Amino acid sequence: MRTSFFWGLLLLLVTASGSAMAQTQSSHYKAAETLLLTMDTPKTIDTNLQQMLTMQMEQMPAMKEAEIEVRSFFAKYMSWDAIKEDMVKLYMEEFTEKELKDMTAFFKTPTGKKLAAKQSTLTMRSAQLGQSKIQPHLMELEQILRSKLKDN
Repeated sequence: MRTSFFWGLLLLLVTASGSAMAQTQSSHYKAAETLLLTMDTPKTIDTNLQQMLTMQMEQMPAMKEAEIEVRSFFAKYMSWDAIKEDMVKLYMEEFTEKELKDMTAFFKTPTGKKLAAKQSTLTMRSAQLGQSKIQPHLMELEQILRSKLKDN
């Protein structure tokens, strides 16, 4: 009798703690999802993807022939619907529920909305800035690599 009671109590405790954990994860999940939506992530992902594909088409004219298929491929695997779960999990791994809620509050302010709207532009311009700093010195890098490969 005592053993049955013990196992029953243990099962009840495990079930209750699992249920509480699921609720915590659920609210954590919702906090991450809310932040991503507040930051307008679905639109940002789509805009960035379209810009990247347009640049690729300009740099590789041969891709232009299959533009519809290429865009369809990327829409299938890189759209918000395709990566939403992974993005939510990523934010859940990196931030606590409280941090997610704090960031959501910030991104609801005018300054936060401006940052969210400018994030793609800032990322693109930062990459261009990095390229512009390296571009004039590519010959130097090439010489370093040649020297190193020659020594080996």
